[in-house]
Amino acid sequence: MNGGGLVISLDFELKWGVHDVFRYGQYNKNLYGVRKALPGILALFEQYDIHATWATVGLLFAESKAEMAHYLRGIPVKYDNMRYAAHSQLAKVGENEQEDLLHFGKSLIEEIKRTPHQEIGSHTFSHYYCLEKGQTEAAFYADLDATKTISEGYISPMKSMVFPRNQVNKDYFKACVEAGYVCYRGTENHPLYDAQKFTKKGRLLGAKKWLDSYINLTGHHMATLEEMRGEQLINIRSSAFLRPYFRPFHVFEGSKVKRIKESMLEAAKAEAFYHLWWHPHNFGKNTAKNLAMLEELLRYFQELRSQYNFQSYSMYEVAELCENHFKQQK
Repeated sequence: MNGGGLVISLDFELKWGVHDVFRYGQYNKNLYGVRKALPGILALFEQYDIHATWATVGLLFAESKAEMAHYLRGIPVKYDNMRYAAHSQLAKVGENEQEDLLHFGKSLIEEIKRTPHQEIGSHTFSHYYCLEKGQTEAAFYADLDATKTISEGYISPMKSMVFPRNQVNKDYFKACVEAGYVCYRGTENHPLYDAQKFTKKGRLLGAKKWLDSYINLTGHHMATLEEMRGEQLINIRSSAFLRPYFRPFHVFEGSKVKRIKESMLEAAKAEAFYHLWWHPHNFGKNTAKNLAMLEELLRYFQELRSQYNFQSYSMYEVAELCENHFKQQK
């Protein structure tokens, strides 16, 4: 056995991931802060030799508003609630990255590319919601095709998929496999985290998830290679969302970090995988405090690597391990 490891994935989306959640301008401080947070995260990853997957919205590869519009015209998604649609935001988009730091991200993708051991995966092209009413398989195929076309020749073909809002739709696994993907990030193995339509999420559910981040209500959520066997699309399922520093809850920061460390330790002892994820924009405010929290976790990871051979993996690297493991067993 390989000793298990820490898997990290980040949902890199800028304004495309939150335009339908916040009032115009409400979340801009976090979004502008990505320009400072993302290089800080990459610097820590390089310092601690961390492998990670950056699940990137395909629109961020575009270099102009006209290029965005060209690709979005080819994705015929018609949600019942068209507020969710990326193309509904085009009127608010500037002409290029110099003019609009909230909707363009090619320079940031370049920074990820330059950093060792970073995988660029997909968060769909248009932050596509795979469970919302009105979307179709045909529109999802078109979205996959747009990502492939805009990134082709610039990065290696994408292998890892993270469904926006974690709306995992197993009916779409075939389309993902046909497009060359081999793995996805599933939700934690507990009813509290089951994939749901965006419209169904209630405050009570959110409150329970918040509580679970500070107190172990639902378990450690580690995964083994054996659990990944036989999947059409390999499930590198989530263990925890890394919640950012939140001033009203600052007295509980130690509990949150302790909860993650305890689960990492259990995974290391069991030779299993612990998958931590967040968005770069979560670190866009209180950036110094969030980077310090991340560094504390990475220092602890180093201890586990030394003591238990607990390694660092991107999502695709775990999928490769999984495939090789079962080939050897045949």
